[in-house]
Amino acid sequence: MVDELKGLGEFLETKPLNNTVVVFGTVGSTSTVETMCKSALGVFVEETATVTYDRRNCVGLIREHESTLVNRKEVSWYLEDGTARVNVTNYQHAKGFDDILRTYSSTVPVSKHFKRLLSVEEITICDPDSCESWEDVLEIGTPLTIVGGAGRDKDGNITIRHVYQVFNKRIELKKLISNMESKSVNYGNFSIYFAAMGMVLLALSLLQDDD
Repeated sequence: MVDELKGLGEFLETKPLNNTVVVFGTVGSTSTVETMCKSALGVFVEETATVTYDRRNCVGLIREHESTLVNRKEVSWYLEDGTARVNVTNYQHAKGFDDILRTYSSTVPVSKHFKRLLSVEEITICDPDSCESWEDVLEIGTPLTIVGGAGRDKDGNITIRHVYQVFNKRIELKKLISNMESKSVNYGNFSIYFAAMGMVLLALSLLQDDD
C-alpha cells in the first residue's frame, strides 16, 4: 500500500512489473457536472427515471415497473491527500463503485421519457407520485480507498489507469486482504473466490510481503 500519493512515482520506478496499488485520498476536480441538487458538486452523475403502471390483459391488471437511463455526465477527476494528486480513469465498472455514489431524488416530471410506453392503450399510470427521477452522484470530497493499476499517461502524469475495487473510506492493506479471505470462506469455495479476484489479490499479497 502506498501510504502517501507522493510516493506513487517512486513505487512505480522500483516495482515496474507490479503496478497494482492500494491508495487513499479524496475526490477532487477542477470542474464539476451540473446536478438536480444544486448543492451537490459531482464529477460523475447518472440520472435514471422510473415509472410504475398497470398493464391490462385477459385476466386483469398486472403491476409493472420500467426504468430508463436518462443521462450520464462526467468530468476528469483526481485523488488527492495533501501530498499529491493522481488522476483516475476507467472506474465505472469497478467493484463497489455503486456504493460510493450518493443518491438524490427529484420531482421533475418523467413521463416524457416513456412516451412509447404511455401510448399503449392497455397501460395506465398507477399514481403520478410513482413516476420519479433520481441521480447517483460521485461527489467532490468523497474519501476513497482504491485498488487499481497505476501508470503514467501520455504526458507522463501518474494515473490510476484502471480501478479494480473501490471503498468509501480508508481501509488498510492487511484489513483489506483479511476481509477478502473472510468472504472467500463465506462463499464456501476459497479457490473460486481467489480466481475471481485473480491479479488483484496476487498483487496485494506481493505488496504485503514487501511491507
